[in-house]
Amino acid sequence: MNRVKILCVVILLVLCGFKAQGQAVDSVDVLNYDITLDLSAGNPFHGEAVVTMKLLRPCGSISLDLIGTVDSVEVNGTRLTSPTLNSLPTASIATGLPFTVHVWYTCSGYVESYGWGGMHFDNDMSYNLGVGFVTDPHVLGRAFFPCRDNFTDKATYTFRVKTRIGWTAECGGMLQSRVANDDGTENSVWHIAQQTPTYLVSVSQAAWKRIYDSIPSLYGTYPVTYGYLRPDSTTVRQVFAELDSVVPMFERCFGPYRWGRIGYIATNKGSMEHVNNIGLAKQAMNNVSEAGQTTIVHELGHAWFGNLVTCETESDMWINEGGASFTSEVGMEAVHGRVWSDDYYQRHLEEVLRTTHVTDGGYRPLSPMPHDYTYGSTTYDKGWMVWHSLRGYLGEEVFYNAIQRLMNSCAFGNIDAYRLRDSLSLYSGVDLTDFFDFHVFSSGFVDYHVDLIPGDHPAVNIRQQATGTTATPRGSLVPVTFFGTDGTSMKGYFQEGTSTLDVPYDVAFCVLDRDCEFSDAAILGVLKLTDYVGLQTLPTAHLRVRMDQTIQTQNLYAEHHMAPAMGEMPGGVVRRANRYWMLRGTWTESDSLKGYFRFVRGTFSSSYPNLDRDFYTKAATADSLGLFYRVNGDDSWHLISRLREGDANEGWLVAENILPGEYTLAVVDFENLAIESSEFGARSSEMNLFPNPLGKGQPLTLEVETEMPFSVTITDSAGRLVWHRNGCRNGQRIDPQLPKGSYLVKIENKQISLQSKLIQL
Repeated sequence: MNRVKILCVVILLVLCGFKAQGQAVDSVDVLNYDITLDLSAGNPFHGEAVVTMKLLRPCGSISLDLIGTVDSVEVNGTRLTSPTLNSLPTASIATGLPFTVHVWYTCSGYVESYGWGGMHFDNDMSYNLGVGFVTDPHVLGRAFFPCRDNFTDKATYTFRVKTRIGWTAECGGMLQSRVANDDGTENSVWHIAQQTPTYLVSVSQAAWKRIYDSIPSLYGTYPVTYGYLRPDSTTVRQVFAELDSVVPMFERCFGPYRWGRIGYIATNKGSMEHVNNIGLAKQAMNNVSEAGQTTIVHELGHAWFGNLVTCETESDMWINEGGASFTSEVGMEAVHGRVWSDDYYQRHLEEVLRTTHVTDGGYRPLSPMPHDYTYGSTTYDKGWMVWHSLRGYLGEEVFYNAIQRLMNSCAFGNIDAYRLRDSLSLYSGVDLTDFFDFHVFSSGFVDYHVDLIPGDHPAVNIRQQATGTTATPRGSLVPVTFFGTDGTSMKGYFQEGTSTLDVPYDVAFCVLDRDCEFSDAAILGVLKLTDYVGLQTLPTAHLRVRMDQTIQTQNLYAEHHMAPAMGEMPGGVVRRANRYWMLRGTWTESDSLKGYFRFVRGTFSSSYPNLDRDFYTKAATADSLGLFYRVNGDDSWHLISRLREGDANEGWLVAENILPGEYTLAVVDFENLAIESSEFGARSSEMNLFPNPLGKGQPLTLEVETEMPFSVTITDSAGRLVWHRNGCRNGQRIDPQLPKGSYLVKIENKQISLQSKLIQL
């Protein structure tokens, strides 16, 4: 990382109000919307809006956006003979002076074809959702009031709302007054004093039940309103209890909450970060669940990422949505602690690596994002991973200090990815050009392959490859933790290549990114081998390990890399999987760990779709799957198992006596694969089977250089188990009674693991 030269010219360039070269400057700036809505008759509804604005440059006309019918229009008190918002005359209006456009209109509850964004009129409630997933542009303030509908034109608001009989309103802003009318309707007035874009304001009406509460935090005590319909108050309080921890955490990390009040209302359709009046899918209010809790936190996180500092265009939506997704992780840390939040992050990183490029039609840069993928997984989920990585890249203290400076200097403004890069470079003192070039402006992920080089002067070798892009990051410092033979550990940061270690103990092994600092193409799982005997599973590492005895070593670290294994494969390998494992630790062959390595055909699995996408697509190919092993990056790959549990669509390849090292799956032409003895430990290099070929009815004699009993496993050419026996010895005759064909004979004990081809005549 390079230190930035902090110059006055840089300060000028990164101001949030600075317009990037070539960016169009708007002709008008809206100052305030004063909107009267009569929702008492349902849909359609009537509205009246007084829009106060000023010209930024001389122009003959301007326009406002509205999905509805314009009944009448006045510009600065002059009524137009033709009521239209497409060409409002402004030639006689002086630049820089406020003027008004007064609009009377009717709307019919527009909802986008996707069925999400717009103004909803349901049987039990009316509410808006301020963005549309398929509309262009995505912003949908125009669904219920005339406006300059974009991300950059921010204004203050007053809403005057009349509700249906028996219903009351909850809106964005602070409640100014609420009056119950004699006919059962209600009139209320709400005001948003902060500069806010059109898509973040909201109105709603229902027979709301309400809980009024408050949350004390670092910069003040904030009133809270929860509007709901069906669950009881006890459930609602339980659902939102975590906010007592989350709000102070957010203020510690991102700076003060600027919106005065926190509010949530239930919706029938989905969740949306409206200022002071967050729409929350009612399922999230009905019970305490991880999905509901993280959604609550995500939408509140928008109070900083999106609502306070807003992406300048939809092509940088990752700043808003990726940032808010990152706050879910931070919020979970506040509620459950760092171990839990790291697990939460890794589960989602695994899903991103496995599925995002599929659901979004390929690997995509975060910026600029095409319109059709604005609200895709790349924006939300990979965007989250990049914010997470940026925290690791800078270190928590520097990162959060820089974010707080950003939130302060750009409050209620807009920013794009380039100015975000330059601002955070300035505020952190670290040049983030290389980081943004790879993580934001290019696609894909980086995979780091780390090898320990033992000896009197131990070293670490780091190689990198990219998945989903041809680029690789420059200047990255990779976190590696080294473990001594006595259990001592120490972390260091290293660049690509070979680095000599200065470690004050004998190094036994190393682990990549043990503390989850970077969103690379690997997931780390940890098994505590001293916990219990039996089968343990690491779901996100797609690994199971069985232990039949208690062992002394503490942990098995499993790195599951979502990138092809490096190194040449032996002849006969048709295709390697797009992933591999690196198992780290100090257990030995005598510990008898049995490994199960997951495979999934194409999109078959509902739990882990796309895990082995494009690796093998036909069920019959499962008969050709093999598990390969090598000790490290300097070793050769060799087949260690064809044993399979499960079916042809999903299951596990099984290996006895797994050891530290690298593992991967491959589709193999076994007829053309040279079967070699495994290299696990100090093993016998010779096994004889005779006669071979084996005549019909003849016994088979085993000659092996070991005095210990061993197991014999025979599998057919499809990898199916056809014969097995424990307790066999050197020179013993066996009678497996095999049908005519080709077989693989494998013998194993704590000293040996050998295999050889057998022909049955």
